[in-house]
Amino acid sequence: MVKKHKRSAKQSLKWWWSTRVVGLWRMRIAGFFQRKLAPQTGHFEFHRDAEPLGEYDPEGITVILTAYRRAEYLADQIKALKAQTVPPKEIWVWSNRSPDELVDISNMADRVVISNTNWLFWGRFALANMARTGYVAFFDDDILPQPKWFENCLATIRSGFDGILGGSGVILPKEGGYSSKNKVGWNGGHLTTTAQVDLVGHAWFTKKQHLNFMWREEPYTWDNGEDIHLSYMALKHGNVKTYVPPHPENDQSLWSCRPDFGKIVGRKNVATFKTAGHKDIRSEIVKHFAKDGWQVLATLAPEKELEVKEFGAELDKFNEKIRNGEPFSLVRFGDGEMLVINGEAIDLSKKCNGEHRYTPNDEKDERYREILEQSLLYQDERYFVGLPCRCCVGDEHCESLRVQSRQDERQLTWANIFVNANYPRFLDETVACFSNTTNNLICHEKANEEGLPFEVNHTFRIGGNAWVNDYERLNEELSAYIEKNQISGQTFLFCAGVLSNMLIYQLTKKHPHNTYIDLGSVFDSMMGLGKTRRYLEGSRRRLKKVCVW
Repeated sequence: MVKKHKRSAKQSLKWWWSTRVVGLWRMRIAGFFQRKLAPQTGHFEFHRDAEPLGEYDPEGITVILTAYRRAEYLADQIKALKAQTVPPKEIWVWSNRSPDELVDISNMADRVVISNTNWLFWGRFALANMARTGYVAFFDDDILPQPKWFENCLATIRSGFDGILGGSGVILPKEGGYSSKNKVGWNGGHLTTTAQVDLVGHAWFTKKQHLNFMWREEPYTWDNGEDIHLSYMALKHGNVKTYVPPHPENDQSLWSCRPDFGKIVGRKNVATFKTAGHKDIRSEIVKHFAKDGWQVLATLAPEKELEVKEFGAELDKFNEKIRNGEPFSLVRFGDGEMLVINGEAIDLSKKCNGEHRYTPNDEKDERYREILEQSLLYQDERYFVGLPCRCCVGDEHCESLRVQSRQDERQLTWANIFVNANYPRFLDETVACFSNTTNNLICHEKANEEGLPFEVNHTFRIGGNAWVNDYERLNEELSAYIEKNQISGQTFLFCAGVLSNMLIYQLTKKHPHNTYIDLGSVFDSMMGLGKTRRYLEGSRRRLKKVCVW
């Protein structure tokens, strides 16, 4: 044990004088002269002090803007943010060191952070860790969000696409590093559904908890690529994917940016992408992550390349699957199905061989309505959903149905895929494919399958209002038939109205190694049920109608 030395009275007094009295005056006097000598140009007076930080709000949104060389547009951005249908709880501004004069906007924003260092794009993401809200949004300084952007993002997350959301998404090429040729969003493909992409930029929206993945690893470079780094880190460490919410052509209120603003303001010669070597650096980052194990979407699934759907080509796609013996399921939702799903009464029981009827709030009908709705929402890469197109039901209704389906754009097709202008080709080409497959038929009890131009292995019958009356029985019969005979690789053709989707949904989950196709009314006249649709009557207008996406 070390023995503590005891000071004498004189030593204690000297110690007190030097540390308490002399030290006090030394620090205060020195500080006074330092303040006098310090240049006054570095002092910044805020118009307004921020309020104390509040309690954590899990449903709130904190927005973080960046000020550097285009601070004159901050007022427009803040005005647009406050006009959101779901307004943010707070708006923060991160001001990087700029050669331009600092602009004080503390009278407009809730919090302002001024840095004497240019942290480029990283500062705003680091600052977000101090947000007291469940959601955080970021915007480049040349982006002006439209009124329903936050509403769009929240709806996207609640629809099952919980990830890193953005306003301009990039699907990277299989090789060669970075390329922004394949884009989705305000400045790319204006899709009506949520699209998965490799990375997003310009505007971000995400749950705050996902941002922690960004800091799990040191960036490949601090000079560029924060968008690439964020998406890959979130995917690698949290299996959090990156998406672009819908940007429908006919409703720009949902967009992440007003296009004229982004195009014009973005032209100012201050953007990082205009600097020398920008693309080369980004390619290096992508290649570095590829070596680390990043498999971009185009590598995982070549069909992830963006495509414009074409009516005839879409029929070719399904014909090719049948020829190759590739199992898939196709359900189709027309107006009748959608009325039921949306809880609207319908009664077709006296038409078209006793089709379905639905009464809202009827206990039995509601039970089957839920099953029908699940057949719309079920997701699998082999499961395709046909929906009414804009040329048949109008833009607004079409967009609503696509959002309601929650399906990836690549899993969607036309509900009319086999009819209208495709019907003659269906009879010539698709039917020819059935001549080389083992076919099972689900059809009306009055139908005569002997009139079909291909062989039917086994037939299952339905009666009137089958979606309610025959669901349990047929679901059990089909499953038992498949299990007992160990059926795999066969084709099941459904001509059973609303019931078709419900059964295909269940069979796809239980027995995914067969093909299940909802054909609707295409064989009605051949099976002696009559010409139940206009295209079956030979309507020239119908048979020339090429549906648009």
